[in-house]
This record gives sequence, structure tokens and C-alpha cells, in this order.
Amino acid sequence: MVSLSRKTSRALAVLRWRYLARGAPRAESGAERCFLGPVGGCDAHGLRPAIMVHAHRRSGTHFLIDTLRSRFDVDRDWFHLEEDFFARLVRAPVVIKGHERFWGEKIRGRDCWHSYLHWVAAAACYSGARHIHILRDPRAVLRSQFYFDLKGHEPAFRLKPGTSFQSYLRAPSARDPDRRVNQIAYWCAHVAAWLERDDVLHLRYEDLLAAPEAELARIGGFLGMPVRPAQRRASSAIGRKTSTRQAAVAPAVWSEREEALLMEVWRAFGLPDLGYEIGRVPAFGAAPDPDRSWEAEEAAEDPIDAPRALGAF
Repeated sequence: MVSLSRKTSRALAVLRWRYLARGAPRAESGAERCFLGPVGGCDAHGLRPAIMVHAHRRSGTHFLIDTLRSRFDVDRDWFHLEEDFFARLVRAPVVIKGHERFWGEKIRGRDCWHSYLHWVAAAACYSGARHIHILRDPRAVLRSQFYFDLKGHEPAFRLKPGTSFQSYLRAPSARDPDRRVNQIAYWCAHVAAWLERDDVLHLRYEDLLAAPEAELARIGGFLGMPVRPAQRRASSAIGRKTSTRQAAVAPAVWSEREEALLMEVWRAFGLPDLGYEIGRVPAFGAAPDPDRSWEAEEAAEDPIDAPRALGAF
């Protein structure tokens, strides 16, 4: 239940938005608008655009968020769409995180909206936002997510002890609102839905890791913002050692059976060649070497600490 003080705070914020809107200049013909005021060359009367980062879980979401916070002039904090970030847009663009396939899935999500007014404001910001989608090799994503769920970082998706990687992949995904598709199909559906949009900048986690400056230039061009020298920012990622610690208990081996299933589902969704050599079992699909340290295995299997490669720390 929302407290009276929070309701009062939101009501005052809305009045402020309306006051600012009164003095906002009319946008030029064809210019985009976001809730109140113009998007792009924002002045003191307009709200800055939101920057929406979309990704399937364990795909480098926070790697990209931390990169944006370090290399672009955006708000220091990041938010979920359900949170109260609107006042921040007066000062600078705000980075917002999302894991949904489309807006309708967000509406039906487990997280409650504070109020109808909040939903309307969020919907307006969403429609006027700059959308960036980052994807990662699905085999690495699903192995990492398996360990993430074994650990129970998100209680709603916690797995029962003893769940095998093979059964996890084939069971209906708890993240699918309709519980109709398995983990592989949910990943394919997520990526397919975002690839259909032509207003989205698509990035690969692997490219951002291998050629950061080139990818930063693409991001800057899409956002209409200059890339700045790296600023020190605390990492927003969680679960960095989850994969290796859980791997000692429940190895997630990606065999030819899993590869065949991935290829079948991939073709069913009509996904294009994304550079992941689907049909060929990757080198990291083998069981982890018990003689390797957790730190070395983590770097090889789930290199989410990679923002350091961009000078973020």
C-alpha cells in the first residue's frame, strides 16, 4: 500500500510537470515529444528522454547499463519502469532496465504500479524513449540463468534443489506469463519480438566486449549524445560468482542434444543468423574442469565483470 507521503509527493510532482509544460515551447514539425516537452535538444522546460535497456536476463544488461552510466551524460542512477524516476528527467536522460518482450508483458507483470497516473506517465515515457536491445549467445545466457535461478536471486523463479540443467531447459519457463514455452523458446521469442522493431538499436554483448569504442560510437549516434571519457561508477550487477559456485554442485553441460533443440526452436521462430554458429556445440558447453579456480571459471563462463574493459572503473 502506498503511503500518504508518497502519494502527496507524486501529486506535487504532477503539478510541477503541468507547470513546466505550460512554459514549454512548441516542438518543431516532426520533432518527437516525450510526455512533456521536446526530446533531443532539451531545454530547461522539457523532460529529457528515457533510455530503455532491454534484454533477456543474463545477457549483459547491467554491463550495458554501467557502460551508459560511465560513458554518457546520463543520470548516475538507473531505474525500473515501475519506479518513480520522472523528476530525474528534468536534469538528464535516465537509464531504465527492462526484461520484457513487449509493453503488454510489462502491464501483466508481477510488479505493481503505484497508481494509474504512474502507469500513464510510464507509458508516455516508454513511447518516447530511446530503446536499446542487447543480446548474448543463448547457450551462455541459459547456463548463466540456470545457476542464477538455482541460487534464487529472484525468489519467484527459484529452482528446487537437484533440478538438472536438461530438465530446466525443457520445462515451461516460469518467466513466460502463459507458461507455454520452455526456456529456449522463451529466449527465441524474446529476441524475435525485439528484432521486429525498427526503432531499436540492437547490440551484441560479445561485440561490446570485443570492440567497445566502435559500439560506443554506434550507441552515441543512436542517442544523439557524445561519448565522454570514462567516469568512475559503482557496478550495478549482481550474482557475479553465482555460476561457478553452483557449477560445482550442478554442472550445466551443453551437449549435442541441447544444440539440436536450440537449432529446432531457432528455425521455428525464423531467427536470422546472429553470428552464434547455431548447430555447433560451443567450447564452453563442456563440463567445468574441477581443477580450475572459481575465479578462472567465472571469467570464462560468465564474464559480467567486463565493464572494466571499457574503463568504467
